[in-house]
Amino acid sequence: MNRRFTAALGLFVLVLTTAFSLPLHADSGALGLLKTHISNLQQVLSDPKLAGDEHLIQRRKSERAILQQLFDFEEMAQRSLGANARRYNDRLGEFTPLFIDFLEHAYMGTLEENGDAKIQYLREIVVDDSVEINTKTSLKNGREYRVDYRLFLSPAGWRAYDVIVEGISLVGNYRSQFDRVLQKKSFDELLQDLREKKDKLN
Repeated sequence: MNRRFTAALGLFVLVLTTAFSLPLHADSGALGLLKTHISNLQQVLSDPKLAGDEHLIQRRKSERAILQQLFDFEEMAQRSLGANARRYNDRLGEFTPLFIDFLEHAYMGTLEENGDAKIQYLREIVVDDSVEINTKTSLKNGREYRVDYRLFLSPAGWRAYDVIVEGISLVGNYRSQFDRVLQKKSFDELLQDLREKKDKLN
């Protein structure tokens, strides 16, 4: 390979890297949003006035309000359906609120189990109007996980649309599951499966 071409290619890669990988002190605004809402969630979970089963409804109400400011759940619902979102476009009005309700319950259950986790923010990668924020989450039992958040710039500002844990995408995982279900079952059966799963989380 021509040395001049090799050098130019290396410079091009370097420019791309420095253009899109930001140090955390020069964030896009998405990082500040993520930090603020995660901090607010941890405050709710550590508030003694909201502790215990007797305060579950009030605690979940506070958690849900914060999550709805952080995540664009409608975007997550459509991305989780993938190509099926177009195929079943006339059923999105049924699917979306049900999926959002299920997702909120599942996410809040995970939060309650790991509310004392320590989060280290590693870096922020910007591509056009999307951002990926890499973090390391340390649990009380000593386990550590790589958790990445993907956000996009919506009309309402930065909103998260996916969470990747140890390389596994939440949205991608649901998309694969829904694809498998819809290859064998009807859309009505998918909705019923979601209802049953959500009821088990209550």
